[in-house]
Amino acid sequence: MMDIRQLSVRYHADQDRILVCISTTASEEVQMWLTRRMTMRLWPLINRIVIDHLAIPPDANTDGYVDLAAMGSKTRELLAEMRQQEVIASTDFATPYQGKPANRPLGEAPLLVTEVNLTPHGNGQMQMNFKETLQESSANRGFQLNMPADLVFGVINLLKQALDQSQWEIARDPLTAAPSVMNDVGDEVDMSPDATRPTYLN
Repeated sequence: MMDIRQLSVRYHADQDRILVCISTTASEEVQMWLTRRMTMRLWPLINRIVIDHLAIPPDANTDGYVDLAAMGSKTRELLAEMRQQEVIASTDFATPYQGKPANRPLGEAPLLVTEVNLTPHGNGQMQMNFKETLQESSANRGFQLNMPADLVFGVINLLKQALDQSQWEIARDPLTAAPSVMNDVGDEVDMSPDATRPTYLN
């Protein structure tokens, strides 16, 4: 598992893609490209999973009058927005990204993401698997992140800023955007409420 030190999410107009850079405390770096097509699927889905699985902290206690498990989507969406605002207020987004790693284990060229596997867990974490599978290449690349909820909310904030720069006009409301993504990719997306079951994007 990667011990993340810094994250950078930036839109590059010359590539018309979003470049995600992840540096670790071991002076390693992984870079990956997100195309518009992949981001259109990832953005509403990651927001949907956050609302369904990460909006309520795993250690939250009810006062006896509120059934946390029975909360509706709108309430969970409000709670997710509150948690995200708390993360934004307590996270350092001002320090420039330090992009001089000692090693890039996946090579110098950024990973071109063709598949994402998201698995929310009951302990308030999300497992994210990114893969590059290209027809013209026999060598597939990929890596896995286990991210706590606070870091997921931080990534969503950075991705939102990159989307603002891209002007891709991707729907911002995850509650209305997620169903259209499901219809578009069909069986490739599993929105099962089972938190141990992965969700795939191809």
